[in-house]
Amino acid sequence: MADRDVLVPLVTVADDERSLSGLVVALTAAIGRHRGIPRPVTPSAAWSVESQPALTPREAFFATHETVDAEEAIGRVCAELIAPYPPGVPVLAPGEVVTAGALDALRETRRDGGRIAYAADPTLDTIQVVAGVPPTPSDA
Repeated sequence: MADRDVLVPLVTVADDERSLSGLVVALTAAIGRHRGIPRPVTPSAAWSVESQPALTPREAFFATHETVDAEEAIGRVCAELIAPYPPGVPVLAPGEVVTAGALDALRETRRDGGRIAYAADPTLDTIQVVAGVPPTPSDA
């Protein structure tokens, strides 16, 4: 599992000393090839954005959806799953309020070379929201 700055090897009972040694050798070589000026560590949006549930995921998923410009989605209830990849952990899920912070974090992931997984529009120009649910007052 990984994001821009963190790599977490997932070791299982099927791994042995040989496979783990191979991983260490490969990682050491990769780090050596890419060594350079350190950059600030940026936590993934998957770990830094706090969700704001408004509906259950089931209610939002099966509700009527509409596609709106991303800026118009702020304060609305998300109707789709949107995750930065890596690590592939959702930042927005059906039923959660789309916040400016979530949108900014997802856009930063794209600018930094990550991809947006599961979204109907991975460019984040548009977002699917639950139709007929007005924006929340705090985020509108």
